[in-house]
Amino acid sequence: TSAAAPAPARPAPVQVPLAPRPPQQLFDRSGAMLRDDKVSVPLSGEFRVILHTLEGQVKRGGLKNPDLGEDAIALEGSAGTEPIARTRVKAIFFMLPPGARSPNPTGAKVRVTFVDGRQVAGFSSDHQTAGPGFFVVPADNRTNTERIYIYRHGVQHVAVEG
Repeated sequence: TSAAAPAPARPAPVQVPLAPRPPQQLFDRSGAMLRDDKVSVPLSGEFRVILHTLEGQVKRGGLKNPDLGEDAIALEGSAGTEPIARTRVKAIFFMLPPGARSPNPTGAKVRVTFVDGRQVAGFSSDHQTAGPGFFVVPADNRTNTERIYIYRHGVQHVAVEG
């Protein structure tokens, strides 16, 4: 009788480092928002802004060292500081300082549709990251807007273009 051939040696298992876990998907396949996290979004400096609320109000003023993830945004105006609940804010338009040029756009070209049907187009590098919102640099560089912080709770759909 013949003996069975020995089984081939198996290679030793290779340890593969685990990749960092990607952030949970924030939008479903249709582009609808899935969640709105409370995450700190601190900015350093003083900014001239135009704040748009979900109710359709437009407020002008300034922000000093804001944290856009806080429960209230402290908008400074001629009548003093007005706290505005973050849940009421749709977007904050950060205006260019006098004489400054628009930043070079980076990231994906996106079209954001708000829950009220209005849209904004621009470029965003962080539209799929965790947090209460994301920045968009407007596609139209003829405006005085440097960038826009868009709160996810005011977004109906984000379309990535081209």
